Amino acid sequence: MVGTGAGHTSAAFHDAYHPYLDRVWAYRVAVRKELQDRTFSPAAFGWDAWDGKDRCPICRDELTVGA
Repeated sequence: MVGTGAGHTSAAFHDAYHPYLDRVWAYRVAVRKELQDRTFSPAAFGWDAWDGKDRCPICRDELTVGA
């Protein structure tokens, strides 16, 4: 769905985005570790997690609406 042009605010894009982002950051951390560079965590950027849900306006709205 995303590959066929789903918009960035669509459910198809949103559902694929967070798992993808989480994996990209896990890969970056693994490469840094393999290259014996300093590792880092989401906290280094002021984030709660790599998946970006804490910074996602869609997720935050869902949390607000569902509260």
